[in-house]
Amino acid sequence: MKLRLVSAACAALLMSGAASAQTVYSNDFDGNVVTGAGVSVTSSNASGTGTATSGSWNASGWAGSFLRNDSVSPITTTEFSFSGLGSHTQIALGGVLGMLDSWDSTNGNPAPDWLQVLVNGNVVAQLTANNASGNNTEYGGGTVIALHQNTDGQTTYSDTLVDFANSPWATFAHTGSTLTIAFRAAGAGWQGGADESWGLDDFSVTASGATSPVPEPAAWGMMIGGFGLAGMTMRRRRAGVALA
Repeated sequence: MKLRLVSAACAALLMSGAASAQTVYSNDFDGNVVTGAGVSVTSSNASGTGTATSGSWNASGWAGSFLRNDSVSPITTTEFSFSGLGSHTQIALGGVLGMLDSWDSTNGNPAPDWLQVLVNGNVVAQLTANNASGNNTEYGGGTVIALHQNTDGQTTYSDTLVDFANSPWATFAHTGSTLTIAFRAAGAGWQGGADESWGLDDFSVTASGATSPVPEPAAWGMMIGGFGLAGMTMRRRRAGVALA
């Protein structure tokens, strides 16, 4: 029993630097911003805001103020660039995307309307909704938390909200010290302005798979002592067998 306990303790020490999640960035757009240690963040076209209405979607993160982009001619890309990321092997994104007001799907009038998500400049997802016309929808594998509801206070057209944390594109392998996440509208039917827009709320970026490079000296001492105790226990067992 002692040997097993010692072995388990040593294994725990060796694994003490194993995979752990760390917040790179989180922003609820209500003034609560968290930036990971050593991480630098720059953003562009991220100053527009809207106000969420009360509803079941508040519990999923669409609450208070949210980032809003209604740009057109030209369409602007909202971009978050991160540098100084520590050792990691995976990135997970979280948040709620809103397709707000008169979205016309890919086959409505005018269409198509797209909301694109980009990672390091590459499009990884395209979402669309049929709030006003059309019948095609695409939610990128996310969870719809509001379908054709008034979530932004503008009552002429309804909105569609998608929690994208569990979307297949929202978790991906990554080891670099820099990362860029971007969102933009696209499509020949995009009208922007008061007609249609998109929003983002409760946005988060999490890194995981980081490892501690070398155990601390105190940990080395505990491991050496543990291995010594394990060796003594084994020798005593052998001696007992020989005497028997």
